[in-house]
Amino acid sequence: MKTTKTMINAMASRGRNSVPPQEKQGAGGNEVCPRCGAQFTSSRLALREMALAAVCGVLLLSILLPAGWMAKQWIDRQEDRFLDHMYWHEPIDPWRL
Repeated sequence: MKTTKTMINAMASRGRNSVPPQEKQGAGGNEVCPRCGAQFTSSRLALREMALAAVCGVLLLSILLPAGWMAKQWIDRQEDRFLDHMYWHEPIDPWRL
């Protein structure tokens, strides 16, 4: 019975000491690091920044995809060229005496 009472008291005191979620996030948007005390702001990305990121991503893909395709074609050609030199070819000299 005593252990149940101490558990109930511990849960009740934990609930009283907890900080409401509004106060945890900070009213002004500035938060403080609990470890070093440095202030930092947590800001969301603006619509303009998201649009710019999307445009930059499309531009990057439009450059990298053709470059990758051309590199693959070049590698395939070099492999074929290398394999052509590995085969034994009979000399063209006449063997008839």
